[in-house]
Amino acid sequence: MEKLKFDLKRFVFGITFGIAVIASIFLLDAHRFFFIAAILIALSVYEIFGIFDLKEYRYFILPGLLSILAAFSFAFLKANTFIFVIFLSCFLVFFKNVLFFKKDAGKTILLDIFSIFYAGFFISFLPKIFELPDGRTLLLLLFILVWASDIFAYYGGRHFGRHKLFFELSPKKTVEGAVSGFVMAVLAALIFKAWTGDYKKFTAVSFIILSSVTVIAGMIGDLTESLIKRIRDKKDSGHLIPGHGGILDRIDSLILAAPFFYYIAAFYLKHG
Repeated sequence: MEKLKFDLKRFVFGITFGIAVIASIFLLDAHRFFFIAAILIALSVYEIFGIFDLKEYRYFILPGLLSILAAFSFAFLKANTFIFVIFLSCFLVFFKNVLFFKKDAGKTILLDIFSIFYAGFFISFLPKIFELPDGRTLLLLLFILVWASDIFAYYGGRHFGRHKLFFELSPKKTVEGAVSGFVMAVLAALIFKAWTGDYKKFTAVSFIILSSVTVIAGMIGDLTESLIKRIRDKKDSGHLIPGHGGILDRIDSLILAAPFFYYIAAFYLKHG
């Protein structure tokens, strides 16, 4: 059992980040909320290239812009427009790397395309959820699921952790921590449902399914970012948020959780 220590810096910046997220959900309209998502996308792309030590602007400016464009087209425009934007983005990525060929061109092509999907496409599900019926409350629920899972997995693992989950990817994550995060996040979702009383189309079973799949996807998202950092032997994706690391370290679970949450919530909203 690892002795728990209260990290004041982590706590203060975690609370500040949470308040900023909640305020943006309930005080902004859809397009202004997308502006916040666009900032997250741009910072995420920057950190992806930073993990691979490609920090010069010539590496991340184009994929950053294309990621935001792809996210906007998916969130607000028709499907055919989004497909065209993805095709155009791939073409521009190839053209950039041919025109400014360097010995690392093969690596940058892969990172360019990866960042467009990983940061741009996946994060674009946040404004998609925002536009669902009662989307603001649903978006708050998504963040509660991710936050509860992260917090209780962290402290549950440190207090009860005995068995390593994926030692090669993330040495500090444990099976006990993952179970703690999962159970407490689903419980938090059910309390949220009872408290708000807004989800008549969601039965208790459908709500548990929504919460369970979202939390599992979030855990895989967390491990995916750990995989990316492990490839480059990096501890954090950046240093933007004191006590937490980079922006990717804060939203890694959200990146994969949001698409699953959106499609399951949309299904139950439509079919009851």
